[in-house]
Amino acid sequence: MSKATYLRIFGYSVTIAMHVGNIVYMNYCMKRELANDPELTTFSQLQPRYFTCWTFFLQILYAVVGLTSDFKLLSNSKKDYKPSKYFQGFKNTLFSAILWPSTWVVTIVFWSLFLYDRKLIFPSFADKVVTPTSNHIMHTAIIGVVLWEVCFQPRTVPVSHKRNLCHLAFHLLLYFSILTYTYVERGIWIYPIFGLLYGTIYFPLLPVIIGLLAITFYYLQWNLTELIWGRKKKAMKKK
Repeated sequence: MSKATYLRIFGYSVTIAMHVGNIVYMNYCMKRELANDPELTTFSQLQPRYFTCWTFFLQILYAVVGLTSDFKLLSNSKKDYKPSKYFQGFKNTLFSAILWPSTWVVTIVFWSLFLYDRKLIFPSFADKVVTPTSNHIMHTAIIGVVLWEVCFQPRTVPVSHKRNLCHLAFHLLLYFSILTYTYVERGIWIYPIFGLLYGTIYFPLLPVIIGLLAITFYYLQWNLTELIWGRKKKAMKKK
C-alpha cells in the first residue's frame, strides 16, 4: 500500500477532529451567550443556512467517505480488491464538482469582503462565539484540507466536465434558493452585502460573480492535478 494512502488517512482524521472540535466549542460559546443577545439568537438559528457551514460539513462528510474508502483498501490490500464504482463515483464527484470549488469560493469571498469592510460579511456581534481561531478554521484551514487531498489522492482529468458542472450549478442554485427563501421568510439577508445591494443593478451580479469564481476554480483544479499526477485523461465517453 502506498505512503499516500496513510497520508490521506492522516488528513481525513485531522479534518474531522478540527471541524468537529470547532463545532463543539462554538456551540458551547453559543449556549453561554444566547440568553443575553437576540442578534446572536437569530445568528444561531440561521447557522445551517450559511454557505461556510455547508462547506465545512461537506468536508466532514468527504473525510468520512475518504476514510471508509482507504480503510477498505487497507483491509483488502492482499486481495484482488476493486472498490465499488458507484462509491468511488460519489466520492470523486463530491470533491471535484462541489467541495473543491465551494471551498475556494468561501475563502476568497469571505476574506476579500472581511478585509475590505467586515460588516459586509461578518457582523461584529458574531465575535462573541466565533474566535479568531474558529474563524480561520472555517475560512482559511479549509484550503489546506482540499490541497492535501489533491496532493495525495491520485486523479485523472475527465474527458467531459458536463456532469461535474451540472452538479456544481445545482449546488449553487440550491444555496441561492435557500438564501432567497430566508429573505422571504424572515425579511433579512444573512449576508449583509446582499441587503446593501438589494434593489440596485449590482445585486444580480453577486450570484454571477460567485458562479464564475466557482467555475474558474473548478477548472484550475485539473491544471494542478495534471501538474502533480500527469496529463493522462480518464478513459470515458463524452456526455
